[in-house]
Amino acid sequence: MPFVINQEDCAGCGSCIGNCPNRAIVRSDEKVFITAMCSDCGACLSCCSVGAISKGSDRTELDSRKLDAALKQKLGLDKNIAAMKFYDKAPAGVPVEKGPHFWCGMCGDVFNGEGDPLFFSHDASTCGGCVNIGLRAPRATREEFETATNASVVGEGNLYVSKEVMTKNRNAFPQFKKRFAGLVVGSLEQMKSPDLVIFPISAHQLCMISTAYAFETGELITGVAGKSTCLMTIPTALMDNRPVFCAGDHGGRMFMQLSHDELLICFPFQLIPGLVKNLDRTVYANL
Repeated sequence: MPFVINQEDCAGCGSCIGNCPNRAIVRSDEKVFITAMCSDCGACLSCCSVGAISKGSDRTELDSRKLDAALKQKLGLDKNIAAMKFYDKAPAGVPVEKGPHFWCGMCGDVFNGEGDPLFFSHDASTCGGCVNIGLRAPRATREEFETATNASVVGEGNLYVSKEVMTKNRNAFPQFKKRFAGLVVGSLEQMKSPDLVIFPISAHQLCMISTAYAFETGELITGVAGKSTCLMTIPTALMDNRPVFCAGDHGGRMFMQLSHDELLICFPFQLIPGLVKNLDRTVYANL
């Protein structure tokens, strides 16, 4: 493990359990252990009053290319894995998406092997859903906003029968503590230390992933349905550091070019190394 607990020194208080951002520390048989979901962040060190935690002999594998290849091989993925990293300003050396485009459309491009990493901001967005991924809202006049909403979002034959229904469930998702200037979207193999990864999966692959994630910690991966793809995936993974899966919505599925039997899963990047390790330790490893 990246960090280990000396059982002779450990007082069993559990402070490290409650302060691990990855929920990677568990109590078992009256002892406290650090699991494979540890991402080497070291947050537990300052929480231990008796100094029972120290660095282990291994380091967390954070090489995006290696993790990308491992996930594809172990899960049998047919499509590419998209990665995202949020920024307060456009990073140097990364082309800026001029738009008009959709965040979900950019992810779909990556899934299908198209394009290099691009910086995406509200200025390039053709959808108000960019506020659901932690960006500012695109600017429009009231008339333009009403026309777009009434044409494709609200009313019979659209997504919601009324604006009241459209806005009803937003508080079911985490609130962003800040708004970012934009995010870089690209394939995982091309992105260094991204914040999130997102990729299409089958129900069988979801079983494999959720089993590996829960293997030592008992943590669950929850699913959401009934809102926009961006809202159902990004806030929970980014703000709560928890993976989430969803079926997406009509527009998101269309622009992501998903087949009828594909779901989506969004994972905090720092949980991917532990996921990869545990994929070799469960009932699915030899299937």
